[in-house]
Amino acid sequence: MVVNNYIMVMEHIRKFIMEKFVPTVDEDKNGMKVIFTSPITKGEIWFERAKRGWNKKPLSTNTYIIVDCEMTHMLEFLNRYYNLNENNYHDVRKILIEMGMDVMDKHLNKGE
Repeated sequence: MVVNNYIMVMEHIRKFIMEKFVPTVDEDKNGMKVIFTSPITKGEIWFERAKRGWNKKPLSTNTYIIVDCEMTHMLEFLNRYYNLNENNYHDVRKILIEMGMDVMDKHLNKGE
């Protein structure tokens, strides 16, 4: 029963982020980043073009990897709202990274 409640809370957090945070993609000379913005706080995930040596498979022109993220303020905000603790942060980060990768995929494939 506890596991089901935890899964429900994580799904509620995902839905909350989707409703309250606006994801945008910004590109500069260092790579690309997905910025989750709300009136209260923001979080950023940085992506860099993958290099051939990082993977044995051939790379497409739209292959990016996550190199860094700054989610401290988002996690603190969600912590206050959902009464999370540091043990939950891994799962929340995972949600944010999955959402960031989806945003990048849509951005990179918008012309297809």
